[in-house]
Amino acid sequence: MRSVRTSPNHPSRTLTRRHSDRRRRGRRRPEEDAENHRAGLRLRARALAALTLAAAGALAGCGSSGEAGSAPGAGPCATPGIGADKVHLGLLFPDSGSAQSLFGPFRAGVDARLGVANAAGGVHGRQVTYDWEDDASDPMTNLAGATALVERGAFAVLEGTSASTGSAEFLHSRGIPVAGTSLEEPWTVYDNMFSYSNLLSESGAVSTYGDFVAAHGGHSAVMVVTQYTETSLAFADELTASLKAAGIPVVATVDATAPIDYESLGKKIKDSGADVLIGAVTGSTFGQAVLAARGAHADLKVILSPAGYDQRMLNVFKAVLAGSYFVADFLPFEADRPAHRQFLAAMSRYAPETRPASQQAALSGWISADIMLRGLQVSGDCPTRASFISALRSVRGYTADGLLTQPVDFQADFGRLTRCLAFVQVNAEGTRFTSVDPLPTCGQAVAR
Repeated sequence: MRSVRTSPNHPSRTLTRRHSDRRRRGRRRPEEDAENHRAGLRLRARALAALTLAAAGALAGCGSSGEAGSAPGAGPCATPGIGADKVHLGLLFPDSGSAQSLFGPFRAGVDARLGVANAAGGVHGRQVTYDWEDDASDPMTNLAGATALVERGAFAVLEGTSASTGSAEFLHSRGIPVAGTSLEEPWTVYDNMFSYSNLLSESGAVSTYGDFVAAHGGHSAVMVVTQYTETSLAFADELTASLKAAGIPVVATVDATAPIDYESLGKKIKDSGADVLIGAVTGSTFGQAVLAARGAHADLKVILSPAGYDQRMLNVFKAVLAGSYFVADFLPFEADRPAHRQFLAAMSRYAPETRPASQQAALSGWISADIMLRGLQVSGDCPTRASFISALRSVRGYTADGLLTQPVDFQADFGRLTRCLAFVQVNAEGTRFTSVDPLPTCGQAVAR
């Protein structure tokens, strides 16, 4: 069932939410190679898309490619979602489920960036609006939400989630532009999907993580995973390859699937003999793993997580995280660039309920919306979805006004992993992050 509500901060915007039971994904088989994995991903997505489209077709009789002028939201440009005075988008993110804490602020960042753009007159004289769906952190619900947004006439989709695999094949088959956070393989496969960084690919890795650990005295690592989450396992594989390239073996892998047995987890970490603790899990789960390791008095030189750069983490775990390192795929807030200050001012005006404003997911939403606005700008006064994709692919040197760790060429960099990352460290009191030089730190592509 879908309920409709109006945002108290944006009374003119109609918002939609979809909730459903979550489906736990099966564990990825370790013996799958890259090609088999990619083929399986596409087959699963096609099967889900076929089921959802069949149901949608029965209700709406809709089976077009999405460019027909008769589709919902079509305006004078004969393109769904492009009206005379507005552009209508869709937003897909987890407002519930296991990934909610990680991606929840994404929408606030979108609100801030679109708020700034609309206050300046919009794009080509059109205000940019959206409605949204909750994918409940689940690929099946992600597909259902994407289908609903497209059938309601969204021109393109903004997406911040770890369940984008569910809708990727469907959105690609319809030629729907997508901009958002890349944490899954489809972002490196489908040319309709745009992100400012790629952190996960089945076909390769970057040396950046391993180089950093080696430079800070690490010799062997224990990896923290969530065994029944494909993204966690895939990220662990990538981190393992990066560490291996730097001569650092992963000597043990420990499971931190909830509920966590702190005594058992801490003992496994200590007994591994590793002096490096690496996380391929959400920030909160990693914080619990660090707590377990501290309780077991594990002798660790380097504690590192690609997720968890968030002041709320420090508010919860405090000195437990002292000395730990976290990673950002943008220049951290501690760099205090003009673009950071613009973002924080916009968050205060358009998303004041989000505290603190300096959250990784919120900035990801801001940058993703900025990419969408850039595409609308360069694709002309009367864009089609195909012309939008083509025009945005031609953009080179994109930096989100100086927020990114490296310029992006949306054509040449498509499918490539981000080599330059920013590292921050928690201070001794566990109260704040400090930037680690050099900023950013850049590595090389390595095989997996």
